[in-house]
Amino acid sequence: MQFIRPTRFTLLILLLLQALLLPAAEPTEGYKSLFIGHSFFVPMARGMTTHAHRAGFKDHEQLVFFEGGDRGTPGYFWENSRHSGDIKKALQSGKIELFGMTWTGVGRGKGTFEHFKLWVDYAIQHNPKTTFCLAMPWGRFPARYKVDTFTQEMKKATSDFHKIIDRLREAYPENEFFCINYGQGAVELKKLYHAGKLSAVDGQTKSRDKGTTGIFTDALGHPDKILIELGQLIWLATIYDVDLRKYEYDHGFDITLKAIATKVIADDDHGRQWDRDK
Repeated sequence: MQFIRPTRFTLLILLLLQALLLPAAEPTEGYKSLFIGHSFFVPMARGMTTHAHRAGFKDHEQLVFFEGGDRGTPGYFWENSRHSGDIKKALQSGKIELFGMTWTGVGRGKGTFEHFKLWVDYAIQHNPKTTFCLAMPWGRFPARYKVDTFTQEMKKATSDFHKIIDRLREAYPENEFFCINYGQGAVELKKLYHAGKLSAVDGQTKSRDKGTTGIFTDALGHPDKILIELGQLIWLATIYDVDLRKYEYDHGFDITLKAIATKVIADDDHGRQWDRDK
């Protein structure tokens, strides 16, 4: 059989066709972002400008809107929040490329598929190419749970959260929806604590009177510094595909938070789908 050697022109055409068939490349300079959520969400969101810029995404910009507890869910922001008009105004600009939201768990707040859909419809009306990240937090009163119970409860809640993402993906096939599963970071730290391997903190919950540190700052489960640092690393690497092994950042704790973050991301099958293999 005689093989025909491709010409330079033929090779060029093949390369162009390949480029057209592949999904669009991820942004290399940073997203114009909008994040809306509660106190288990906002500390992670607020750290993204510094982390994204440090990681080389100099064009990352963001707006962050906060409401406490169940009021930090999409439906409340849509219906009752004092911020609703400002959020809609930001979306009306057509410049928002990444829109992040959260919930407070199964049967709580206004975080159903229909509530997320309200914002998705509004966002793509003004920017049809909007990318959406749904951030999965940890559950309330985490220190009350035994580690196995907390792990199982989080697994169930995350499964329900993933189902919302699946429905959104099905309803909007032209847009990307992905999970930032940073709530699993709390599970991993709690596991280490109960195994006696988390010497970086004094206890699960800090004592303000004694000046101690913890995974959480109070019984409700607000994050202390170590959980915020871990959560921000999970956010950064999920959103921008940052290789945390090469990310030059000292979080200040004698523990491999970058490795924990990498594991959390690798274990979540609803994270981002990248064009290339690592």
